[in-house]
Amino acid sequence: MSNSEVLTVKDFWKSYDKNTVLEGVNLKIERGSIHGILGRNGAGKTTFMECLVGLRKPDSGTATIYDGNGAVRTFQKMKEHVGVQPQEIALFERQTVRETFELFESFYENSLSVDFLIDKLKLSELENKQIRKLSGGQKQRVVIGVSVIGDPEILLLDEPSSGLDVQVRMLIWNLILEFKKQGKTILLTTHYMEEAEKLCDSISILYDKKIVATDHPKAIIQKYAKKNNQSLDNAFVNLTGTDLRMGVD
Repeated sequence: MSNSEVLTVKDFWKSYDKNTVLEGVNLKIERGSIHGILGRNGAGKTTFMECLVGLRKPDSGTATIYDGNGAVRTFQKMKEHVGVQPQEIALFERQTVRETFELFESFYENSLSVDFLIDKLKLSELENKQIRKLSGGQKQRVVIGVSVIGDPEILLLDEPSSGLDVQVRMLIWNLILEFKKQGKTILLTTHYMEEAEKLCDSISILYDKKIVATDHPKAIIQKYAKKNNQSLDNAFVNLTGTDLRMGVD
């Protein structure tokens, strides 16, 4: 373990009945970096994140967090320092945006202010609106706010900008980059190549139950993309195939 590591995953395996989803996944995340996990639909990205934070139990393998001094910490001990944005979250539909943030703010000894988040996420005109009356993009901004309100050292985001329009996506990207400037560590899953290139210091590509490549996005492009098509899209397709899968793609 290097002094710069903040998270190490060793030999994660996970199956549902006889269907293996993760097969010996290993990963190391550097402190203060943004690391992206890319994969096709159904590749196991969400399962990996859920195993990582304890929403599901891996069949085998370990996940270890290191504090700023390099000491081993469990997720249980670090839970107030880890923010999680799952793909789906159940909020209280009849609470307003402000009431939702105030509720989650009360869970933490040290937190970001509700007013700060409402301003950062451009929710001022919506703060007294009930969650059930928000659009999908507006709800996603609230979910992102809930995940960061505890001012976490580590932020785990499962497809944070999926299905959002360009303006909202850029708003969330800027917030993620702002957290990185503050020295925080971000692990995110995505299937948007542009998102990976713009945000990530390093990426891992998850395919056929395993991580098949890990490096800086530019290095992945140089190694796996065709010379006449030097793009992350092309590198990704060359690593994960072109065939459509019935019931998945």
